[in-house]
Amino acid sequence: MSVTAAPVQPEKILRDLRELWADLGRGQESSAAILRACAMTLLVLAEDEDDAEQVRQIIGVLMHDHPSRAIVLRALEGAGLDARVFAECWKPFGSDQQICSEGIEVTADAANLGDVASLLLPLIVPDLPVVMWARGARFFTSRFFDPLFPLAGKIIVNSLTAPNARGALAVLKELRGRGRRVADLAWTRLTGWREALAHEFEQPWAVESVNIVHGGSPNTSVLYFSRWIERSLVAARVTLESRSGDPGLQSVAVHGERTVEVRLLDATSLEVHTGGRTSRSLLPATTDAALMREELSILGPDPSFELVLC
Repeated sequence: MSVTAAPVQPEKILRDLRELWADLGRGQESSAAILRACAMTLLVLAEDEDDAEQVRQIIGVLMHDHPSRAIVLRALEGAGLDARVFAECWKPFGSDQQICSEGIEVTADAANLGDVASLLLPLIVPDLPVVMWARGARFFTSRFFDPLFPLAGKIIVNSLTAPNARGALAVLKELRGRGRRVADLAWTRLTGWREALAHEFEQPWAVESVNIVHGGSPNTSVLYFSRWIERSLVAARVTLESRSGDPGLQSVAVHGERTVEVRLLDATSLEVHTGGRTSRSLLPATTDAALMREELSILGPDPSFELVLC
């Protein structure tokens, strides 16, 4: 990774990016030794407590599958406007060629993001998708970020960080009502659960009731899952049951012509009981990088998520 400081004018930042690429190319044996890759602009709204190095590491992992120009915005109350440019590079296995993606870190006053949106607009790569990743709870409790929303074709959040689950869903519905395409990593975390249950319905059968067990108060993942069941099995009676334990799904039992139970076995797997058969289903990784990798693969509408958010 290479990092250089830059005064905060769009023209100067873009010039420093060009100089950064020139610096990376110096000393290489051939001009093909470094491949500059970019498929989108990824605008990351960092939380106050986010470590800049940690965010860059996550971005570096995402670049392998979704090379982009990353713009990391740290919005801090009372902060002065500052910027720097950086590059994330890696070598595919068995290759001597480096693949590099570029990034810009911007620090700004959280109360002045209207002007920051004007600064960021020339930094967006023309004719490519723009995805905004809003990290943390502040997205759900502050209107600071509103001026930035028109920059992005898709806004990705994690409602599990919000202080109130139903309030978070209301925020997302309001955004969608304003024509914004939104996605939620709390929904993305359910991929393994939904796949395990959907597999049991490859041949349709009548369902009478579904009981969903969760830990503590229902978080947004639980609410999404319940809504997905209601939309998928419209004739079924769906109930939620709270038990002690960590927040989130613990089990789901489907009763009707057959009985199917899917329960959380450990952090990495589910146990599926159907008839006299028991099987195990591995859960996908739920790190920020893994969840974002999945969401960045869906730049268009996600019909399943649209259905549960209505």
